[in-house]
This record gives sequence, structure tokens and C-alpha cells, in this order.
Amino acid sequence: MNLQSMRRQDVPLHAEVAAVLRHQIKSGELPHGTKLPALRELTETLGVARMTVIQAMNTLEEEGLIERYSGRGTFVRDIPITSRHTLQMQADISQIYAMVAQLEVDVQDMQSEARIATIDGQEFRVMNRTHLKDGKPFCHVELRLNNAVFARAPDRFAREIAVSVLKDLGVSVSSAKQKITMSYANFELAEALGVRVNSAVFRVSREFFDPEGNLVYSALLIYPGDLLELEIDFTLPDAQG
Repeated sequence: MNLQSMRRQDVPLHAEVAAVLRHQIKSGELPHGTKLPALRELTETLGVARMTVIQAMNTLEEEGLIERYSGRGTFVRDIPITSRHTLQMQADISQIYAMVAQLEVDVQDMQSEARIATIDGQEFRVMNRTHLKDGKPFCHVELRLNNAVFARAPDRFAREIAVSVLKDLGVSVSSAKQKITMSYANFELAEALGVRVNSAVFRVSREFFDPEGNLVYSALLIYPGDLLELEIDFTLPDAQG
């Protein structure tokens, strides 16, 4: 990872490191009690100087976000997490199908082979990948597929957009939900999407369920903030005479 090439040029490097960890702590992504990586691990992972990480940690400690213990390590402190206001909306699932039809999987950037994870007693195939649009990174995806569904077309799921394959296979989806929040690109996301560290991103959490209420597909999709927009048509009550 080359943090130097991904940082904002007008922001000191130690401030970028502190900002990424600050976002993760204040959003709850790094919950209370989480032990942060050791100093040596952070310097090696990020490819930055030891003093850069020390300055970042000093900043976070001064802000009351972390606490350091000699011989034990650095831990996230218990801080209030800001709640978000939720705006409920409805949409037709065909919009998702139409959107993903424009995308392709970056098979040369597959981060790992599909692995198996157990969620609520069910086995899922887990994959990380990048989706491309017009040959350029469009979103980063952390994908989970019901193992029985994955087994129906493992080669296709490995190389094609999962939602499109589900539709082609006629997998029954009786309900679906999606949540969209604003966040910031950490080091790994910045590298995968070709954006600057701490730039704005959309985090989209998506789930499909079968008629029995079982989870068939879930994904966390991360879009650069300048590549996605939401347009909402509101239904208005009839005008009263």
C-alpha cells in the first residue's frame, strides 16, 4: 500500500492516519475496547514512518478516543456514537437489476477465493471484489451468498455480478432491503477504488430474502461519493378543495 500516493496533498500524513481511525471509532466500526494494531504493524502496513503513526496516536489520545497501556497496547475508549436519522423510502427491485446490468467484475483484482462462513446457522460463500463500469472501478463489494445457491453456478458467481446471476437462475426473492449511509474511504478502500484516503463514499448494505424468510444474498457495497446520487420522487396527497 502506498499511502503517500493516496493522501490529500494539502493534508499532513499523520493527520490522514488519525482521520481514518477517527472516522472508524466515531462511527462504531471500531467499537469500545477494540485493540488497535501495534505500532510496528501499522508502520509496515501503511508504509509510513514510525513518527507519523506516533503523531497520529497522540492526536487521538488527546481527543479522548483511545487509551494506551504500557505492555498491553492501545484500545478504543467508550465514547458516545452519534445516531443517524433514517429516511424511509420504497423502490422497485428492477432498479437494482438495471443498475448492475451496466457493471462487470474485475476478475484480475479478485482479493480472495470464495470462503465459507456460518451466519445464523446457515453456510454462506464470502467474496471480496471490485465492480467496474466502463472499465474503471465503480464500487468495492463484500459479498455473501447462501451456499446452496452458490453451488448452483459457482463459476458464474465467481466471475459475474451476483445479482444478475441470481436473476438468471430464477432464485426466488420475496423481499429485499437496502440501507445507504455516507462514510469515508479508509486505506484499503482508497487503494481498491483509486480514490484519496478519507474521501467521501457511500456505504450500501443490501439483503435479499427467500419466501421462507431465509437470507439468500447480502452485500456491503462501497461507492466513491462522486459516482452515485439518489433521486427521490415523493408521492403527494391529493390537493384538498
